[in-house]
Amino acid sequence: MAKGAIAAIIGAFFVADVVAAATMANRALESLRTVPAYRTGGPLVSIIIPTLEEQDYVGALLDSICGQTYQDLGVIVVDSSPDEPKRLTQDVLAQYGLPLFDLPRLGIAAARNYGAQVAGGEIVMFCDADCILSPQYVERMVEVLGNGAVLVHGVDCFYDSLPCALFAAPWALIKPGWHTTGRGITMRRSDFWEVGGYDETCDPMQGCREDIDLGRRVSTYYGIESLQVVGDAFIGTSARRGCLVGTALWPVRGIRNGHIEY
Repeated sequence: MAKGAIAAIIGAFFVADVVAAATMANRALESLRTVPAYRTGGPLVSIIIPTLEEQDYVGALLDSICGQTYQDLGVIVVDSSPDEPKRLTQDVLAQYGLPLFDLPRLGIAAARNYGAQVAGGEIVMFCDADCILSPQYVERMVEVLGNGAVLVHGVDCFYDSLPCALFAAPWALIKPGWHTTGRGITMRRSDFWEVGGYDETCDPMQGCREDIDLGRRVSTYYGIESLQVVGDAFIGTSARRGCLVGTALWPVRGIRNGHIEY
């Protein structure tokens, strides 16, 4: 193949990557910029948000939740921060009329399970505190669950860093349904507990991913076709820890003594 043809192909892939990354980031940011053109509803969805010293980020997520087209929502914030960050997080939640659920024990799986235990919704969604949701995210999750899926999640993207967005966009577009993450996993609460919830013995310090483990158990119990990625629902993640964090190249091992360890 001629060098010119190779260069053209590479250029086309790069342009496509730029367009995809910008589109995903903008779709995620829409919920912060505009009031939804319509509102819809259905079964109550409980959005469970574990926090650990994330008082500077959770407000943006709550804004994006306020900007959802789906209106039958409850929000449960489970906080494991030390006293001062906990107070600051509580101050943020008060602006939205939300209580804080205090869980001193560290562990993302434990926080998510605790949130699911106190949730009142027929459907539970698990969302990291440094994310934002595109306006139709919850609506699309509920719709696909209603079509027979057991576990659904959206397309991940970075919303606050173009270099990171370009890095992540190709994987986001081809990510298989079984590769679940903690960002936006949505299930019926009954199905979630049927497979045992999150495994609290799954230690991130030892390289175990409790969210991917949940997906594997759902796949084993209900079949691989029961997990679906919803390609037009975007969940933006902050690039605050760097582009490679959370990937196979630079895995996050977890939290110890209140600090993230890599």
